[in-house]
Amino acid sequence: MTAARVRATLGHPVVGACCRLLIGGIFIYTSYPKLLRPDEFARLVYGYRIIHPDLVNLVGITLPWVELVAGIFLVIGIIPRSSALVLAGLLALFIVAGFLAFIRGLDINCGCFFPFMGDHKLDWDLLVRDAILTLFALQVLLWPSSFVPKRNHNRASRRGASNA
Repeated sequence: MTAARVRATLGHPVVGACCRLLIGGIFIYTSYPKLLRPDEFARLVYGYRIIHPDLVNLVGITLPWVELVAGIFLVIGIIPRSSALVLAGLLALFIVAGFLAFIRGLDINCGCFFPFMGDHKLDWDLLVRDAILTLFALQVLLWPSSFVPKRNHNRASRRGASNA
């Protein structure tokens, strides 16, 4: 497979649509229980021991909203590149936070799919999963796609000129 063929495949609108639905859907799905129980989510955030204790509640309340809004925007197609950039940044942050907690030997729950994953401990497979999800978000950032075909402005302007 040539590099041009790989770029064409990765940049195909169907691939972009799938990546948008996957990443956006995951973040929408995982934000919902965090929004309902911000106190428990804040406790999970505190377990990483990287945010000052005075800021943990703020993160526990705001982070799920950022995840939800960016996920919805990505799925719907409102500023998809910016939404993908926000979610890729969050995923990179999650990777760094998880790596730091892991190498410090913290025995904590990841908080990713809280409470759906139960007592899922932070480990390497979660970091790899987040890295793969980051690649999907970067696909949307590099090759934006739309569910709605773009309008040809030249044809529309010609039509308007002929009607005048």
